[in-house]
Amino acid sequence: MIHSPNLRNIISQIDETRVEELRLALDEYYPQDIAEEYKKLTQNERQLLFDILSYQQGAQVFIELEQREIEELFDYLSDKKIIKFTNELDLDDAADIIGLLDDERMLRILDKIQRPFEIKELLAFEPDSCGGIMNPDFISVRADLKVSAALRFIRLKARENDSQIIYIYVTQKFGELAGVVSLKNLFLANEDSSVSDHMNTDVILVNTNEDREVAAELISKYHFLAIPVVNTSKQLVGTISIEDVVEILEDEVTQDIYQSSGINIEPDSVSAYTDIRKYFTAYKARTPWLVITLLGQILSASLIVKFSNVISALPIAVSFMPLLSGLSGNIGNQSTTIIVRGISTGEIDTDRSSEIVSYELLISLSIGLTCALITSGISFLMNGNLLLCGLIALSLLISMFSAVFLGSLTPIIFKKIDIDPASASGPLITTMIDIISFIVYLSLINTFIGKLI
Repeated sequence: MIHSPNLRNIISQIDETRVEELRLALDEYYPQDIAEEYKKLTQNERQLLFDILSYQQGAQVFIELEQREIEELFDYLSDKKIIKFTNELDLDDAADIIGLLDDERMLRILDKIQRPFEIKELLAFEPDSCGGIMNPDFISVRADLKVSAALRFIRLKARENDSQIIYIYVTQKFGELAGVVSLKNLFLANEDSSVSDHMNTDVILVNTNEDREVAAELISKYHFLAIPVVNTSKQLVGTISIEDVVEILEDEVTQDIYQSSGINIEPDSVSAYTDIRKYFTAYKARTPWLVITLLGQILSASLIVKFSNVISALPIAVSFMPLLSGLSGNIGNQSTTIIVRGISTGEIDTDRSSEIVSYELLISLSIGLTCALITSGISFLMNGNLLLCGLIALSLLISMFSAVFLGSLTPIIFKKIDIDPASASGPLITTMIDIISFIVYLSLINTFIGKLI
């Protein structure tokens, strides 16, 4: 296989060269590289490309595209081509593609594709559940089989199934998951012994209704290549591979990045970037937190109006307000980022919230004292008022301490009440910190205004 195809050059030859020759040329490239170059083509060139691609290669390119690009292709591709492409895919990938079709076309295609029953079962699950992303193609053997019979069965299934054999799962009479056995152990085992004599019964698994993040966390934690999925009757119904986990983690990280900026992206979006490029979706995703920020800033402005007598009496006090809110907001968002990331990776246990918050507060005191000393020194050089310097330093210390308290505790509370912790950062924390900083600073200045003038 080779990289970086010049698709425009290949497509330009469509009138000069037989399609079969171009198809063979494209088969030499990785589908991922073709999908990357596909994004640079015009709509007409994209259509020509999928006229040239073989069904096998086209199917692999198909699943590498973004949701928006797949939906655009649906407008051009015939039902027959979509059926041919999906028949080349693993069942879980085929279900993802078919799930993007409108209801009428979906029913038409489901009536003609291979293994429609299994795909319908996958489509019945929530897209972000383990059942929604699992692959129902796997190899399992009965626990009571002799090793010789099990090996013959595995060879037969391997010929039928193009998927890589990662683990051999062991089941009971009615398909209940009993354990897992490696190919190596089966090859080395006495052929007359039972499979149950060689299986590991301590199996880590997930349920079809569990969130897909659970599977991702378990595979990442235990360094599995795949994890079995069972239904409510404990029957083995599918597996989730490490390839699926990479996609899950990429989606979740992307979603967290957007949410931390106050952009609400649907959790089942194929691509967050695709989602926000749609005008009304972008409006709905980005407006709510900005409105909250607007209301918060109006409240901040009303505080300034309330203390207008202080500001008019001591105008120099205003010059330090951006510094207070800026430093406090920065350290608050630092704490939020650390906590959100820790919760996401499993490094932070929310049951130990008091210990976590205490540690962050201790750090904030050290950083706050450092910044307060530097700020007070600079402010003394600027105005020579020792009392004002002390009030600025004290305000900064209190504001930064409060910011860290809010920044570390809010995502923990969100996690406990089943709200994505990433939603706690960005606009919410920044707005709350601005209000607290202004209240603390202006109240202190107001209290000592008689001695400052």
